Amino acid sequence: SWHPHEHCCELPRPRSTMFATGNPSTFGETPSRSEGGSVSFGNGSVVTETSHKQSNSNSNNMILTGESSTQVIDSNHSDYIFKVVFDTYGRRMATCSADRFVRLWDLQDTGEWVLVGQWQAHRGAVTSLAFCHPEFGNLLATCGSDHDAIVWEERPASNSSGTTVGGSTSHWINRASLTDARRAVTCLEFAPRHCGLKLAAGSADGSVRIYEAVDIMNLTQWPLAATLPSMANVNSLSWCTGRFDPLTLCAGGGNQLWIYRYVEASRAWKVLLELPMNAGQNVLDVAWAPNVGRRFHYIAATLDDGQMRVYKLTRQITTTSSSSSQPSKTANDPKQQQQSTQQHSLTLDTFQTLSANAWSCQWNVTGTVLASSGDGGIVQLWKADVDGDFTCISRVQGGTLTTAADMMQT
Repeated sequence: SWHPHEHCCELPRPRSTMFATGNPSTFGETPSRSEGGSVSFGNGSVVTETSHKQSNSNSNNMILTGESSTQVIDSNHSDYIFKVVFDTYGRRMATCSADRFVRLWDLQDTGEWVLVGQWQAHRGAVTSLAFCHPEFGNLLATCGSDHDAIVWEERPASNSSGTTVGGSTSHWINRASLTDARRAVTCLEFAPRHCGLKLAAGSADGSVRIYEAVDIMNLTQWPLAATLPSMANVNSLSWCTGRFDPLTLCAGGGNQLWIYRYVEASRAWKVLLELPMNAGQNVLDVAWAPNVGRRFHYIAATLDDGQMRVYKLTRQITTTSSSSSQPSKTANDPKQQQQSTQQHSLTLDTFQTLSANAWSCQWNVTGTVLASSGDGGIVQLWKADVDGDFTCISRVQGGTLTTAADMMQT
């Protein structure tokens, strides 16, 4: 996932780009076991990249590169890592692993990432995790193969807590366990903050469930707000972050990639659009680009055949009028007054297929640059040219940054 404060509008910018990627072997249905469950650039687990052209193939460590130095950190996980995420401010990083543990890393003023918290979050593998916007507090959601999704809240540490590590100043409390799934919960994501405190969770049972904390002062209550129409094994979710768009969610799994939208008039979710897929293709990951004022949306999806697709969706707003009888306030007011309602819709404009050999993808904070990671510990950065076609502008492998100019020379 991208470091949230890196806009990357003028790529390549070798001294400021930071991102993290998940181990590509864990995004398929039959992940391979990494030796020691370590995080390293060589196996693609976690990397933040800068201009320092250093490499390290030690599979027992995690390579983190900042503006001024490269860090090699022991991940402390004893099994392969499923996901790595940053918080809103980019000062905290969380990892989850098949060893059932969640670990938190804080960025110090010295530029070092330091392990500040760890605890056993689930009875089985922890398959995904997500930070909530700090407007609602310090919340972290996790899900796992034990069929549960759990909402954790950070609280000041106490001596009796068993969830802290040396030097930690806080611990995490289980506020709510969401146990509606009948199979493993594979992915989850909090809704954008302007949509309220909502959490979407996708499960291997083929359902997407929406939970909402109606009272943000009582985080123990997360009633099930909706169960979206079933699809194949759901393994990826991404919310639309547009402030002027209705509540919209993209879900991928199997050979299906659906867009759901909440309709205020009927107070229900519906399938708005099904994006085209080739026969035999399976979705591994999906990422909805942040909208910063464009008249269209980008959605990227990685597929199990090594391809990555970027869909361009056009926003359309139609206005419908209806008459309503109301008493006239003055002699000039008509008794029949017109009431207009706006309907928002999305239509597929075009899509581009890229040979990215990618397992995971994510956009930067402005939705202008797309990062993908795949086999061999390679991270690629993609950007649209003047014609709207996405091209690879830089590649990172083994800690070495290769720009588009370097790739053309080779």
